[in-house]
Amino acid sequence: MIKLHKHQQRVVNEMLKHQRGQLIVPTGGGKTMCMITDAISQFNSSSNNTIVVVAPRILLTQQLCEDFLEIVGLNDLSVRVLHVHSGDTSHYSTTKSSRIFNWVVDNWQRNKLIFTTYHSLHRIQESGIPVDTIYFDEAHNSTQKHFFPATEHFAGGINRRCYSNLCTNF
Repeated sequence: MIKLHKHQQRVVNEMLKHQRGQLIVPTGGGKTMCMITDAISQFNSSSNNTIVVVAPRILLTQQLCEDFLEIVGLNDLSVRVLHVHSGDTSHYSTTKSSRIFNWVVDNWQRNKLIFTTYHSLHRIQESGIPVDTIYFDEAHNSTQKHFFPATEHFAGGINRRCYSNLCTNF
């Protein structure tokens, strides 16, 4: 069981009530924990959810994956993990759209977590897979010229989406 602080619980409650939103929390305020708690809720509601976590850098995708699996793994939700970027990882990884599609088909009865970068997000778009929830971490990166078309595609085509940013003004 995840123990959330009051402010995190309020955030998660809002995430569960709304399909779209922006999560703005100070550094160290628990944005990742809120996303993980929301993902667990989605996985508990269905046995074949596909959740995409987008980050600006490969290193951050790997860190987010470790954070997610540390908690999600404790809940035994039969989650399969895919990385869509060019970095090294111990999980299955590809940037080929056809392999992304095949991986999702092969795991259709499982909950799926896909970790990617803004740079590689268009590969998921090209694969044509259905995505149930997408988390845009450090969402200010999504508006860069080369990343925006894929971000716009997912923003318009997925019901559950969350944009997280750092809160720099107190």
